[in-house]
Amino acid sequence: MGGVSRWPHAARTHRNAPAVTALAECFDLADAKQIELVLARAADDGFEMAARLSWRLRLLVQRSIPPRAIEAAPVPRAARLRFADGTTVVVHGTMPGDLGILAIAMKYGSVKPTACSLSPEGNARLSLAWPGANHRLSLDVVGLDQPD
Repeated sequence: MGGVSRWPHAARTHRNAPAVTALAECFDLADAKQIELVLARAADDGFEMAARLSWRLRLLVQRSIPPRAIEAAPVPRAARLRFADGTTVVVHGTMPGDLGILAIAMKYGSVKPTACSLSPEGNARLSLAWPGANHRLSLDVVGLDQPD
């Protein structure tokens, strides 16, 4: 095979390396520290928002307010979950297929929120259960939403 790579992207990586180096030279140390500070503040704000969201969802858990509808959300791989009191949240499944399982469970039975906490990643996590052995799942709550 000589000097020819079997992977065409390998050659592209070497051609782009000078551009990445030139980009890194555009930033000085003070800029890098400021960027790190902005990113740290954004992470703190995200954690604070998740904590407030988790606190608000605990009321649904305490009152056992069931979800009544699940529908597509404008965010990829997410859904709107509407509760009986009108609260609507955008959720992601923690495992692939969780949203489909929840939709089936809601169609054929009574689903109740059982807990709300902060996940290790810093997201608000809502746990739901329905009658039967081991019928529960957890969803990461992205935020509050308004039904269309």
